[in-house]
Amino acid sequence: MAGYRLITLFGIFFFFISEVLADSHQLDWKDLTNQQQEILGPLTEDWNVMKLERKKKWLGIAKRYPKMSLKEQHRIQSQMQSWHALTSEQRKQVREIYKKMEQLPAQKRQEIKQRWHGN
Repeated sequence: MAGYRLITLFGIFFFFISEVLADSHQLDWKDLTNQQQEILGPLTEDWNVMKLERKKKWLGIAKRYPKMSLKEQHRIQSQMQSWHALTSEQRKQVREIYKKMEQLPAQKRQEIKQRWHGN
């Protein structure tokens, strides 16, 4: 019985490890189209270590990018360049602040966004 549990645990372990390894190698930078690479250029160095859900988010932005106004395109490029310039500790702090903001009431979040964008 103990042997069966051990085999089952190893099976589960290897299943999850293979899923993690498969996800980490999906959507490598080299797999992106030229247009996606051009749009997402500031993320080049970080791309292959990003989690899959972050990559998908950025690919969604890249897909909408050609239809954005020039102002929106400049804003996106500026955000990517600013993000790239941050240290890993600074990025961690930004993510923590974002999580806290998401817990605020919608009206309070909107007020903060308006102040941030100077509206």
